[in-house]
Amino acid sequence: MTQQRLAQLSMVFITMIWGITFVMVKEALNDAPPYMFASLRFGLAFFVGLIYLNKNVKNINHLEMVGGLVCGLCLFAGYAFQNYGLMQTTPSKSAFITSVSVILVPVILSIFRIKKVDFKIWISVSLATLGLYILLNPSGGEVNIGDILTFGCALSFALHVIAQDYYLTKGSSISRLFLSQVMFVSLFSSGSVFLFESPEIIISQRLIIAILVTGFLATFVAIMLMVWAQTILNANQTALLLSLEPVFAALFSVTFAGEILGIYGWIGGMIVVLGVISSEFSFTKK
Repeated sequence: MTQQRLAQLSMVFITMIWGITFVMVKEALNDAPPYMFASLRFGLAFFVGLIYLNKNVKNINHLEMVGGLVCGLCLFAGYAFQNYGLMQTTPSKSAFITSVSVILVPVILSIFRIKKVDFKIWISVSLATLGLYILLNPSGGEVNIGDILTFGCALSFALHVIAQDYYLTKGSSISRLFLSQVMFVSLFSSGSVFLFESPEIIISQRLIIAILVTGFLATFVAIMLMVWAQTILNANQTALLLSLEPVFAALFSVTFAGEILGIYGWIGGMIVVLGVISSEFSFTKK
């Protein structure tokens, strides 16, 4: 198996992990406010990262600290927007709006002329976006504050993909860049708890499970894999593969939460998959 194929499969695995967290996090936010939940989640990821890096922690250089600060700020903003948005909107709608980052990555790259975007990427993005809309079928009601906050999440995640790609191409270590950014997310989140929230939480089974799943699998394992994959795939390719996240979110909602997608939902999911597959032509063309 080639490294590129392994990187693509790793990104699919990441979207599976993240897809299951939407309903899980929404439930956990009943027991811990957003910044507190983020502090616990990224604090666990930072602790695991310290164990993983061990003595290599002292090798973190200036570039990786700056990269961690920039990427960490984007990640902190993204999860803050998403968590607060989830308190006001549905998991499915949150997944759809978050996936707008798929569109925002090439748009930002084009606007600032950071990278030339291949025409086939735009076709793939269009297909993925159409599929996401049909899959999640947002209600025709008024846009609420949760939807607006979640759009801020999409923008932050798009900037995170681009920033992380930039610092990796500059020679940042995968593991050290990861540890640096989760450290800053933990610091930003912890500071926000004391500024904006009460540190009181309800220790429940759903909260503990959500912290373990999001902290270890969805943060440490997923982001480490994502950082590694971005050394092989460019920002456009990464964003397109991330468009599978709401597909898995919908599948898990049907399986575990009893949500009924209907025929249009399944058609939308197939269009998303078609959009991702069509991007393969851009992946392999030299």
